[in-house]
Amino acid sequence: MTNPSGNSLFHKAFISAMILLTAWLFSSCTLLPTPEPLPPTATPTQTETPTPTIDWFPDTPTPTFLPPATATPVPTREGLLGGITELLVEDAFSDPGLWLTPQNQSGNVAFGVQNLSLAVARPSALLISMSQHTLPEDFYLEITLQTSLCEAEDQIGIIFWEQSASDFYRLLVNCAGQYRLELVQGGSNFVIQDWETASQMQRAAPATNRLALWVYNGTLQFFINDAFQFEAGIAQDQSGDLGVFARTISGSTMTVRFSDLKIYQVELN
Repeated sequence: MTNPSGNSLFHKAFISAMILLTAWLFSSCTLLPTPEPLPPTATPTQTETPTPTIDWFPDTPTPTFLPPATATPVPTREGLLGGITELLVEDAFSDPGLWLTPQNQSGNVAFGVQNLSLAVARPSALLISMSQHTLPEDFYLEITLQTSLCEAEDQIGIIFWEQSASDFYRLLVNCAGQYRLELVQGGSNFVIQDWETASQMQRAAPATNRLALWVYNGTLQFFINDAFQFEAGIAQDQSGDLGVFARTISGSTMTVRFSDLKIYQVELN
């Protein structure tokens, strides 16, 4: 038979032993400190390469506007006919006494069938033929130019108001279709209108062009085939002789012919 009091004592002793063991184990353990939170790791900032700032609307300086030029009406050939009055000269190039016909190593000038032919026979050579015609202060002149042999830079022209071999005006055209106006004074050359490309001019050779000069009160206007080319101021109260010339520049030979010359008086109110 089991002894109840003995069992009770045994249980009490067991429970006491367990309490003591638990206390000993708790007291012998070293409690770990609660870990503090680590500081946040700084994220390295990437240094970006600077890029240029695009100015989509850049400032621009305020332009200075010039006042509009007063347009000078450019008369057409037809409009000028009102100022063209008396026919002073009509030369069909049939009178050998009216033009000089030099012949030398540079070439020769000769009369053809109602034309005056200038045949240059060597490079960088000049042929001139002066006439017995005197141009007044105000005049309108027309002459036909035919080129049958020439290179682009070869020059053909009209000498007007010649007072001496070193004082005159000359109007030049070349076979590339350009024109130029010069004043020769005291042997010095002055450019009034530098080379410009002509409009409505037949170029090279063979070619036929009608040249026209309108001069009035110190103003010159130049036409080719009835098309206005330019206007320039020249001297007033001048007069002098008329001549023509041909000159090789890029070619070694050239042949040109002048025909159908007419000179009129110009009178405007």
